[in-house]
Amino acid sequence: MAKFQFDKSAKKKAPRPIAKTDIAKPKESYDPNKVSQQLEEATSKATTTTKKRPVGRPKSGRKSYQTVRLQKQTVLKINALENALSIATQDETVDRAIEQVLRSLSNDEKRAYQLWLDMFKKREKK
Repeated sequence: MAKFQFDKSAKKKAPRPIAKTDIAKPKESYDPNKVSQQLEEATSKATTTTKKRPVGRPKSGRKSYQTVRLQKQTVLKINALENALSIATQDETVDRAIEQVLRSLSNDEKRAYQLWLDMFKKREKK
């Protein structure tokens, strides 16, 4: 039998010609004077128009809280009042109780209360 021979050169494709690539040039070059001017303009705009946001998670409702130490008996009384009067929070319960006490104060006691309250608010602002 005759031996078959395959012509491999017929299957090969000729390589495509590669086009010459030009060297890319930037539209503008780095200018330190121009960059410093841009930074100065940006900082002047930022300080006059925008406020810095505080770092971290935002406070819900923008309320400020402070811890008060209470005896367990007092906390139980507050919770009982809260449930009996269908009040949403302990804070509202205490606020209502304080308002009721303030309504029953005499004129001298109210004046003393206002002075102390003003003093504590000023101390808090410092």
